[in-house]
Order: sequence, then C-alpha cells, then structure tokens
Amino acid sequence: MAVETRPDDVRRLARGTGILLPATLLGNVLLLVLDLYVNGVLGTAGYGIFKAVSRVMGLAGFVVLLGMENAVIKHLAGSRGSGGGSVVTRAALLVGSAGVGGAALLVATARWTAGWVDSSPETVMALQISAISLPFAGLRMVWVAAAQGWGDVTPRAMLMFVVWPLAQIVGVTLLGSSGVAGVSAAYTGSMVLGAGLAGALAWRTGVRVHRPAPTSTERAPDAPMDSEVSTHALLVFAGPLWVQGIVMALYTWSDQVLLAGLRSPEDAGIYGPVATLAPLFGLGLGALNGMFAPMIAERAALGQRDQLQALYRTVTRWAVILALPTTVFALVRPELVLGLWPHGSPDAANALRVTALAQLVCTGVGSVNYLLIMAGHQRLVLWNGVPAVALNLAASCLLIPRYGPLGAALANGLAMMFANVVGLLQVRATLGISPFPRFGVGRALSAGVAAGVAAALVPSLHLAGLTGRWVDAGLAGLLSLGVFMVVLAALGLDEDDRIVLHAVRSRLPFLPRAAT
Repeated sequence: MAVETRPDDVRRLARGTGILLPATLLGNVLLLVLDLYVNGVLGTAGYGIFKAVSRVMGLAGFVVLLGMENAVIKHLAGSRGSGGGSVVTRAALLVGSAGVGGAALLVATARWTAGWVDSSPETVMALQISAISLPFAGLRMVWVAAAQGWGDVTPRAMLMFVVWPLAQIVGVTLLGSSGVAGVSAAYTGSMVLGAGLAGALAWRTGVRVHRPAPTSTERAPDAPMDSEVSTHALLVFAGPLWVQGIVMALYTWSDQVLLAGLRSPEDAGIYGPVATLAPLFGLGLGALNGMFAPMIAERAALGQRDQLQALYRTVTRWAVILALPTTVFALVRPELVLGLWPHGSPDAANALRVTALAQLVCTGVGSVNYLLIMAGHQRLVLWNGVPAVALNLAASCLLIPRYGPLGAALANGLAMMFANVVGLLQVRATLGISPFPRFGVGRALSAGVAAGVAAALVPSLHLAGLTGRWVDAGLAGLLSLGVFMVVLAALGLDEDDRIVLHAVRSRLPFLPRAAT
C-alpha cells in the first residue's frame, strides 16, 4: 500500500512550485519569443546555423560545468543547509577556470569546429563570439544550484529566469542586423548579465542562510561538514555527474548539429522550432524538480524511503498533468504551432509530434536521474546515458539522411525514452520506489482527450483570409487549454493535488478550482 505524502512535504513542494512554475513559464515564453524573433531576423538558413552553433555551445557548456551543479545541490541540501559557502566558492572556481580554458580552445579551433556545420567566415566568427560565454554560463549554473540547495526559492531569486532572455531580445534588436555573428554577440552579452545577477543573488542568500552546523542526530551519515569537503572530494563526487552531463547533452542536443552536417543548414532551420519547443513539453517537471531535487537529498540521507516514494508519485503525476495541454495541442494541431515562426515549415509537423510524444514518455517516468544522483547513486546514470548516445548516433546516421527533420526527431526521441526507462528500472532496483502505485493520471488523460477534440474542431480561419496565423493558434490554444482545465476540475483531484493547485493558483489565479 502506498504511503501518502506528509502534508508539510507537499506544502513545501507546492510553495516552491508556486514560484518556480510561473518563473519557468515566463522564462520559456521569453525564450520562445526570442526564437521567433531570431528566425525572422536571420531567415531559414541563418537561423539553422545559429541553432547549430547554440547546440555546440550547449555541449561545450556541459563539458566545462564538471558536474558541479548537482554536486552543490546534493551537498547543501544533504547537509541540511549548514554553511556551504566554501563549497560554492570551490565549485565556482573550478567551473570558471574550466570555462576559460574551454572558451580559449573553442576560439582556437573554431574554423575546424564550424566545418561540421558550415565553414563560412560568418559561422566561424559566430562560434568564436559565442565561446566567450562559456565561463559565464557555467558560473550561472553553479550559483543557481547554490540557491536551490539553500532552498532560496523566492520571487527575487527567480528573476534570473527572465533577465537573461530579456537581455538577449534587446541584444538581437541592437545587433541582429549583423547576422549570425550579431545574434551570437547578443547571446554572449545576456550570459554575462545572467551570471552577474545569479552570483549576486547566491552571495546574498549564502549570507542569509549561513546556519549553525546540524547536530549529530540531524546530520546525514554521508553528508560531510562544509569544512570537510575538499576540492578533491568535490571532483570525486562530481566526476560521474560530469560524464553523465556530457552524455545527456550528446543525445539530447546533438540533433541540430547532426541534421546540419548530415543534411543541410536549411533542414536544421526547418527543425529549429521543434528543438526550441522540446523543453516546453517538460516544463512542469523541470519546475517541480527545482524543489524536488534538494528534498530527495534530504529524504534519502535520512532513510525516509516511504516519504520519498510518496513525493515521487506526487511530482510525477503533476508533471504529467502540466505536460498534457501542450503535448495534446502539438499532436493535434502542429501546423498552427509551427506557423508562429516567420519561416516555420509544415515539413516539421511530424517531427514535432514525435518530439511531443517522446517528451511525455520521459515526463511519465519522473525525476529518475535526480533520484539516483541525490541518493548517492550518481555512477548509475552513466549506464542509462552511454547506451543512449550510441543509439542516438546510430539512429541519426540511419534516419537523418533519408527523413531529414523527422529522422532527427525519431533518433533523439528514441534515445531519450531509452535512457529514462532504464533510469526508472534503476530507481526501482536501488531505491525500491516507483511513481506508479496510485498514479492517478486517468482523469488528466480524459481531460487531455477532450482538449484534443476541442483543438481539432477549431477551423483555420486564416486560410479563408479572415484572420492571421497568430489568431488561429491563439483561439485553438485557449479553447483547448480551457476545456482541459474545466474537465480536470470537474473530475476532481486528491488532497495532495489540491495543496499543489492552491499554491500554483496563488501565482496563476486564472486557474479554476478543483471539484471536491
């Protein structure tokens, strides 16, 4: 019999999610606006080159991060938040140094690296300009992780989710006329600003929450005191996370680069909106993980398996509920979604459907990697990631030349689903927990079906010259979302869900009240 989540755990999760979800949503909306803007400024080919360069930077970012972001969260949360300032400082110095070295290497090898995407001088310059952002992007991640580990989930701290996308939009406005290089300069400038803001917030939080050391009864057996965590110990713990981060980046972010290399920059541009939208389908799980990750470390350190199981179930169920409206809409009306991009192509419709389904499967198994990492089984994540990379590369070489954007989506989706399903089995074997007892998503799935039917019935009025594409997408999207929320509220939620919904409604008051 599944043990119910303790109400105080759920309230804590809900309070954090009530801040993280709107902040994450707003940040991703701004990133979406930015992507639409860049697509219109650069055109299909230039947009494809910029997206490929961005993917290269994303891969390099995981390399220079050294796995430190999860190491910082694990230490600060697992040691019950005592101190941690020296750990954050050590992690920042390591990541900053690695970022500077990585940036220098990328600048020196830019001509060779750009050859995998496009060997034009403009692409080489864009890659060199973007490389400057590496140390700042890494430092930003470390300082955000410090805020999470300390439990600093406040509206002020969440400003970092929106400042750097806004700065990048302003930068593209000022520099976009210079082409891909100008847009890359805007990206680098926004990362510098984001790192500065995150560092300031982390410093203020560290001063405020520098607590006395926990007593021997409060302290987890495997959670060393701040003074005991040396640079060597940090590197030993973070080593497997570093490799896992690189592995994850290879199978989740290589699609754009492989598509540009195996087909053309134009195909990468067609696929670009799909790559941009992919994280939005998992937005709910990402927001919930911001609070769940440190709670995993605490519960695992104290041996509270039943409480962890109950939290895992609640987080996963709500992640699925939050993912369903966007997933359903992308499945039913992909042409309306892709039509929002100035150079969007209906040729990417099936790629969008595949990506949405794959992301829903990954959301449905929950926070498997966080559970393994925060519970001290970080080495196991390599056993689901390495085979996923091999699967992704093999499937990409087989499918992309023949199917283009659809082939990239299929290869990427297969790899992600494989890694997450294996992770679910690992969590079951090592921690003895699963999200599925009393999972309770049947009502949400029913609401999703109703929302899909509503979206399908909305005609494309712009084809008759009556409206624009944005109006069509807005009408269909709002109707679909409204039907989903009304049906879900009418079917009712359980007590844990009501606590979470109440917290989210305090930040998003337009959500309906659930039936009792």
